[in-house]
Amino acid sequence: MRRYFPGLLLLPVLLPALLAQADDKQRLELSGRVFVDGDYYESFWSSEGDDSSRSVELRNARLEMNYDFPRGWNGKLQVNASADQDDSDLGYGSVYMRYTKWKPADITLGRMKEPVGMELNTGSSKLQTIERSMMTDAFTAGKSWGVHLFDANNKRRWALALVMEDDQDGDYDRYDETGYDDLPVAVAGRYTLSPINTDEQTLQLGISATVRDWRENTFRIASRGEVSGADRVVRSAEFEADSQAVVGFEGLYRLGGWQVQGEYMATRVAEVAGPDWDYSGYYVTGSYLFGAQQRRFRKGEFRRLKPESGAWELVARYSYLDARQRGLGSVAAVSTVGVNYYANEKLRLMLAFLHPDISGSVRHADPDGNAVSARLQLNF
Repeated sequence: MRRYFPGLLLLPVLLPALLAQADDKQRLELSGRVFVDGDYYESFWSSEGDDSSRSVELRNARLEMNYDFPRGWNGKLQVNASADQDDSDLGYGSVYMRYTKWKPADITLGRMKEPVGMELNTGSSKLQTIERSMMTDAFTAGKSWGVHLFDANNKRRWALALVMEDDQDGDYDRYDETGYDDLPVAVAGRYTLSPINTDEQTLQLGISATVRDWRENTFRIASRGEVSGADRVVRSAEFEADSQAVVGFEGLYRLGGWQVQGEYMATRVAEVAGPDWDYSGYYVTGSYLFGAQQRRFRKGEFRRLKPESGAWELVARYSYLDARQRGLGSVAAVSTVGVNYYANEKLRLMLAFLHPDISGSVRHADPDGNAVSARLQLNF
């Protein structure tokens, strides 16, 4: 119960919105999504070196409630469910109140993504790949509690946040001993510039950074190699961390149905009573969207694709993560090719083939093989 307590603090604010639905329906918007994933993968992704493995999971079933309060306030509440053959889970996603009438910036209080990186801050229902890259998985923290400031137009976007880590998944060892006083805290910021942004063409460049106080919690990189149902086979050293700094650079160019985007991130982690550890990673993604339908880019972020009569998309990505230093950890790369079919704005089918490469520390003697991942995505 203690892990969910921060989310409960905002329920007294959001509950009146739900109760008001009958009298003020135009203020309440209900939406949701369902992701069903299937993976087939070979020995690279198995910690035991199994020749082949399969998994099917309800990756995410989400109900989202947005409510526009009077006088410039709005609120969001997301409830998430997931299940696989071993376990099921119920939790919350974004939970916040936002004030939009302050001229310099919108102010958000609650739980949301940290403003670090393009891929992290693109919703998973809008991504061109089934999974985010190893780099994003390794160097970004996802959704945290705190205060966020941001402002955007079609030429630039900036965001700044002061946050405390969420331990909904039980990742932080010191939290179990002492509670919230020992969860990591961070300052994060991102700035993007779009010198070209038309219906036909988009160019965006950006930089982001974060400084995090780890409060002696255990730091580790443990990536599933971009296959959700697999084991965490790409790893770094594990140690008690004092602080961490991350800097990232990003770029995107779109011309009609063609698009290429990439990011590079580097981090330095200070060990408690020990040395600094340096890690880095990058990815490059290219795609082509067939037909007249084009992906729109507004105020520094993607809009969901809404094809009128179906659309096909080809995607390729090269992803690299260097989590090795002082003879500990892995250096891994994953090459992905995939195809997406958008039946309409509510239904998308995704299929991807992945080929990995790894050196350094490995989990077993045969870190080889390929993987195939598929997703059925339904928005409502």
